[in-house]
Amino acid sequence: MGSSQSNERPRRQAPPPVPTTVPPTYTTQVYPPPPVFLTAPGQYPPPPTSQQQYYGGTMPIPQPYRPPMMQVPMSQPAFAPHQYGQPPRPVPTQECQTATIRNQVNLKKQTLALEATSQPGIYAITFQFDASAPCRVTTFVCAHEDSRRACKITSPLPPAPAVSYPQGLNHKFPSAPSGLASGHVVNTISGRISARDLTSASNDTFPVIIRLEALGEEAAAEGRSLGSLELGCELPHWVQSQTTYAKLVKEDDGSWGLRVIKQKIWVKGTPYELQEIYGMEQNKAGGNAAAGDGYDDLDGNDCASALKAQTNKCPICRNEIESLLHIKINKSAATAAAAAGQGAAAASSGASA
Repeated sequence: MGSSQSNERPRRQAPPPVPTTVPPTYTTQVYPPPPVFLTAPGQYPPPPTSQQQYYGGTMPIPQPYRPPMMQVPMSQPAFAPHQYGQPPRPVPTQECQTATIRNQVNLKKQTLALEATSQPGIYAITFQFDASAPCRVTTFVCAHEDSRRACKITSPLPPAPAVSYPQGLNHKFPSAPSGLASGHVVNTISGRISARDLTSASNDTFPVIIRLEALGEEAAAEGRSLGSLELGCELPHWVQSQTTYAKLVKEDDGSWGLRVIKQKIWVKGTPYELQEIYGMEQNKAGGNAAAGDGYDDLDGNDCASALKAQTNKCPICRNEIESLLHIKINKSAATAAAAAGQGAAAASSGASA
C-alpha cells in the first residue's frame, strides 16, 4: 500500500492585530474664581482656604488686594492746614511789659487828605496834628528816604518852605485858607511826575512824605534851633520827629485822596515804625477802667481768647496769626498822654512789631 500524503497545507496564521493607540484622556483643570470686591465701604470677601487640590498638584490661592491703612501721627492735626472753621494750631501768647515813648508830635492819619485848589490838577496837602512842643512841618513829593543815613530825604522836586507851629492841640495844616499859597501841593498833571510815581511806593521812594520835627527837652535846654537844619537832612539825635508816608488814590467821586502807607518816629537817634493795635481805638473811646491795679485790660483780649479756639487766621487781613500780645495800659500814663495830645501806638525799633 502506498503511503497517503495529506493534502492539508499548514494554515497561515493571521498576524496579531496592531493595537490601536488611544489618545490620553485629560481632565478639565479648575481655576479659582477671581476675587470679588464688595461695593460697600470697608467690606471684603471672606478669605478662602489656604490650599485646594488642582490638577498636577496644589497651589496657594492669591489673597485679594487690601489697601493699606493710613497711619496719622497724633502730633499732627487731621485737617488741612490754614482751613477756616477747623481747630487751629496752638498760637503762642506773649505777656510783655510795654514801654512808653514820649513823642512831641503826632499827625492824625484819618485827617490826611488832598484839597482842590483854584488851579486844575493841583491839590493841597491838608491834615491835623498835635504838638506838645514847638515844631515845624515839611512835605516832599516823590521823595526817597535813606534809612542808612539817619532817614535823609531827597527829592527831584524842590520842597516847599517849612511851616512853624507853636505848642498846641488840633493844629490844622496849612494854616492859611488856601493851600496853594503855602506851596505844599501835589501836581497831578505835571509832566515831570508819572501817575505810577504818585500812586505806588517802591525801594523806599514814596509819592508823599510829611515830616513833623520838634526839639527834645534836652535840646531846648541847650538852646538848639530847628531853623539850623536843612529840609530833609539827616536827623540828629536831639531832634524828635514823626514821618508819614502816603500815596494818592482815586476816590469814588473821581477826586484824588491820600492814603497812609506807614508812619515812623525818630527818638534819640533811633527810628521806630508805628503799628496799630487792634481794639485800641475802641478801648480809648469806651474808657475801660475795670482793673483796680492802675492798669486797664484791653477788651480785645476776650476776643483773642475766643479767636484762638476757632481759627488761626486774622479776622481782618486773613493772614496766619504768629503770636498774640497781651497788653495792659497804665491809666495814669494814658491820661497824661491824652492830655499832651499824643496818640497811642505800638512801636518797634528797626522792624514792625
